[in-house]
Amino acid sequence: DLAIAFGYNNIPRVQNNAATVGKPLELNTLSDIVRQKMASCGWIEALTLSLCSHEENFELLRRVDTGDEVVVLENPKSVEYQVCRTSLLPGLLKTIRENKKHPIPYRLFEVSDVVFKAGDRERGTRNERHACGLFSGSSAQFEVTQGLLDAVMAALDVAHAKNGRGYYLRESENPTYLGGRSASVMYRDWSGAEKEIGSIGVIHPEVLINYKLEYPVSVFEINIEAFV
Repeated sequence: DLAIAFGYNNIPRVQNNAATVGKPLELNTLSDIVRQKMASCGWIEALTLSLCSHEENFELLRRVDTGDEVVVLENPKSVEYQVCRTSLLPGLLKTIRENKKHPIPYRLFEVSDVVFKAGDRERGTRNERHACGLFSGSSAQFEVTQGLLDAVMAALDVAHAKNGRGYYLRESENPTYLGGRSASVMYRDWSGAEKEIGSIGVIHPEVLINYKLEYPVSVFEINIEAFV
């Protein structure tokens, strides 16, 4: 807008003599590795909208809005685009809801950004690169989803181990998942620091009803920035 107001023809033309070489960001290179691995396993990539309704991000997933997580638009155009997503799951669930005419099973994945509030940042928000894989069929087949997670971790050279650098699953309860059928994805880096980077489980029947889905769903979602 400033350039238009000033006038493009009024901007002095100066040759840039700086010798620079462009290269991809490490996070984007990592994302491409994850995408390629998921696609080579036979899963289909989806690219969903980064905005969704507050209901889709919380109530339909049986989650509670604590008020310190989601970025809310001040003047949304419609109720469908009220907040910046904090999970890739709503978009993938809506994708299979709108594609019921296709035969099961559904194998979808997405590698993209989610947004969180961040009071310590100048703009008050932060992006986080997530990877999400979703399976839906006549049965949830949790082992298929876990197999994809294992394949992604192997592509990133992250071993399945509780000791030393690696990742493992720790039993946990999550309202989005069926009780007793969910776990946290834990990661320990080279320094020995351990943190939760995501979750995996079988989607709760109430969530399936909320999204008007007919078949069981298993899913995992992880933050891949931990591996940069």
